[in-house]
Amino acid sequence: MVMRMILYLHGFRSSPDSFKSRLLAAELARRGLAGQWCCPQLPASPAAALQLALNLAGTGLGQENAALARTDAAASAGRDGLVVIGSSLGGFYATWLAERLGCRAVLLNPVVHAARDLATQVGSHRTFHGDEPFEFLPEYVDELARAEADIRQLTRPERYLLLAATGDEVLDWREMQARFVGSHQHIIPGSDHGLSDFARWLPEVLDFTLGGGSATAYRVVTGGWASLGAEASRIRLEVFVQEQQVPLEEELDPMDAQCLHAIAYDAAGQAVGTGRLLPDGHIGRMAVRQPWRGVGVGSLLLVALVNLARQRGDAEVVLAAQLHARPFYARHGFVEEGGTFMDAGIEHRRMRLRF
Repeated sequence: MVMRMILYLHGFRSSPDSFKSRLLAAELARRGLAGQWCCPQLPASPAAALQLALNLAGTGLGQENAALARTDAAASAGRDGLVVIGSSLGGFYATWLAERLGCRAVLLNPVVHAARDLATQVGSHRTFHGDEPFEFLPEYVDELARAEADIRQLTRPERYLLLAATGDEVLDWREMQARFVGSHQHIIPGSDHGLSDFARWLPEVLDFTLGGGSATAYRVVTGGWASLGAEASRIRLEVFVQEQQVPLEEELDPMDAQCLHAIAYDAAGQAVGTGRLLPDGHIGRMAVRQPWRGVGVGSLLLVALVNLARQRGDAEVVLAAQLHARPFYARHGFVEEGGTFMDAGIEHRRMRLRF
């Protein structure tokens, strides 16, 4: 299997800062796979959450438009390039996405009857991580019901791994077991809804996710200018100076030595893309060499840089997007602000992503 994205979908009231997502992210980073990891903050609206997941999956698989996820070709790409991991309500979302794209999914104490179970949650809530207020509206239950109607039957149960705890204090593990008959199942005696002993099951989850350690199509390495500067410079000179005619004196600046950098490599070990994260949370110098565009390299780089910012405690990231690239950044949750401005003779607009 050629892995291009591991997409983690958190549960109700949770966030990318949940201990399970942080544990997975750290282990993937240790294995040099940080660039394959994507864990967005999901909106309260189920319809919006599913659309965000679909957009991210489409971007990570190199699709120009996430609407292509409806085609047979995209489903084939999903089978080969995407694994979704979902916890609780995120497990329901992961099931929906797996059925839509034909990819594999890992389900951690997943919600089975989403509309029924979440109907009790209509009202005001605060997130577990950050204590941010949000409203779960009555119409969101209807959105869950429509999504549930889309996946009444599992088309290929063998593409799922279920971890269900008999000590789950929120959901009934027997419903999970029955729903995923024919899937890879691990019924965990005791434990709890949050799988507080998740570290114990991490090797099993990663073995299923990574397909036994098969090679990835691309990998992203992050680090300082001393180790990555030579390759980052070559890519930026090729893309910005030679291709886009940016003056050399504007492309190179003294900030590089203070930034964290990311380099994407293909299966042959060629450096094919780069980007940097400034100390103040700005992402910049995003560049992918022309032969490698449209295959998801930009998404891997962006996700890696966003993860670096989140891990060091930044509250947000900001970037200046060339106008043609705005839809790409919007699919990753960035929001436009302000007017158009010129940078190196090219029109840009500021975009921001708050965590």
